[in-house]
Amino acid sequence: MAKYIFGIDLGTTYSCIAYVDETGRATVVNNKEGTNTTPSVVNFADPSLVVVGQVAKETAVIDPQNTISLVKTLMGKSNFAINYNGEDLSPEIVSSYILRKLTEDAGEILNTEVKDVVITCPAYFGTAERTATKNAGEIAGLNVIEIISEPTAAALYYGCAKAEGEKTILVYDLGGGTFDVTIMRIGDGKIEVICSDGNHQLGGKDWDNAVMNYLASQFCSETNFDGEFDEYGQQDLRLKAEKAKQQLTAREEIPVMLDAAGIRARVTLSRNTFDEI
Repeated sequence: MAKYIFGIDLGTTYSCIAYVDETGRATVVNNKEGTNTTPSVVNFADPSLVVVGQVAKETAVIDPQNTISLVKTLMGKSNFAINYNGEDLSPEIVSSYILRKLTEDAGEILNTEVKDVVITCPAYFGTAERTATKNAGEIAGLNVIEIISEPTAAALYYGCAKAEGEKTILVYDLGGGTFDVTIMRIGDGKIEVICSDGNHQLGGKDWDNAVMNYLASQFCSETNFDGEFDEYGQQDLRLKAEKAKQQLTAREEIPVMLDAAGIRARVTLSRNTFDEI
């Protein structure tokens, strides 16, 4: 058996991998780019090169025919995700590339084999979606010990199952592509899911789209630009919108530099902006 059992969050927009170290602490492993999350984006650049992560994300708008995002939304629902080199690839195969990226990077950084894994999934995932997730892990060459619901994983991480007495808790998961809420009963070291529901089409990507639209509108208003952002401008706008949204967690407002057709302008995005959009 391998040294560690790794936990993988195979997310809609971002994925990450963690393990429990010798001190009993859950530790997220950075990828080779030095970040603790990897964009769940795959670019099939050519028949001999498949790119996963940030580089693939940065070409998603420029090369849409060969790039796929949000593949998690197709798991267990479709047999087709993208056509690559004349072959139709399933969501499971695409997801396996993401899993390989996570596990290969972690194995190289920790200098250990990454083989045994537990993969999380949304609480609303049924048998078909969970089976597809497990298949993706097996295609990646992993030993998938269990597919566990994300709210259960969160409850375990925060030690809810070890707490004395019985209690009822609410776990909400606002991810990149879904927003789920789960009511759980904790007691005697057991976790019982009472009910779970949510919006499977609402997530961080919708915030990104709203910010993009706002920035584009403000740019046009301030510069009198009446053209359209080309694919490079759209790609730049999407990346800057997400980055600005993230920076607002620590700052009240962010200046965003935009460029279209040789015209440049600085648009200010603040926390109050979200009341408008």
